[in-house]
Amino acid sequence: MPKIHVVFDGEGKVDAEFDGYLYPDGAEKYRFEGTIKARCPLDRSSTSFENTVALDHKGKSGPWAGGVKKTIDGEGMNTFEVQGSGRRKPGEEVEFRIGINTGLSGQYHFGDTVSSVAGGPAQDINQRWSHGDMTTIVKAQAWADGPTGYVIKGHVTADSGIISNLAQKATIGHKGASGSSWSYQETPGTRSVCSFLVHGVREPGEDLVIILGNTGGYFGAWVYDTEVKVQLPEEF
Repeated sequence: MPKIHVVFDGEGKVDAEFDGYLYPDGAEKYRFEGTIKARCPLDRSSTSFENTVALDHKGKSGPWAGGVKKTIDGEGMNTFEVQGSGRRKPGEEVEFRIGINTGLSGQYHFGDTVSSVAGGPAQDINQRWSHGDMTTIVKAQAWADGPTGYVIKGHVTADSGIISNLAQKATIGHKGASGSSWSYQETPGTRSVCSFLVHGVREPGEDLVIILGNTGGYFGAWVYDTEVKVQLPEEF
């Protein structure tokens, strides 16, 4: 789910921006969600329209059609949580632009268009590893966050066949395939679950690598399974 940032910078205190995420929805659709911030102190008391912000979106080869429109109240910054969806050709990029109706007759003016791949399909991660009396269970999904990022969403479970005074934990480590350091999500204790949504970085187009571990070693020492590679298709 690539991160999207699109901006309109008008004159004075007239500006808008969208920060959000883009998701593939099958091969011919997409969806997005995020936050619009906008302000426009123009006096419209003598007109038949209000100040509004518009977030347009489309498949790259298609026309701009509809979009998300919100009324801007007052002179301060307005914040809106928004979501939407659209259609695209298989593998096609999605375009976004944001603007405000600053024209004398309410015409919209927009900032630069931002294009992004929608991202590849989510990859299932269903892994289980046991050491001693400890078992680490991971059920998650991972997908490309553009060519240089990744996202993992799921949960890791610590399961133990015995009761111990030690804090018996389980973890999943993750990194880009060429990365030198791991990031970890771990459970708070024995027979517990950690739910997570994490974003990571990778070299352009490379695989994701994960590793399972737990405190099933001698006197509760951390021990780890072998590394597992997860391919992250970038187009869908």
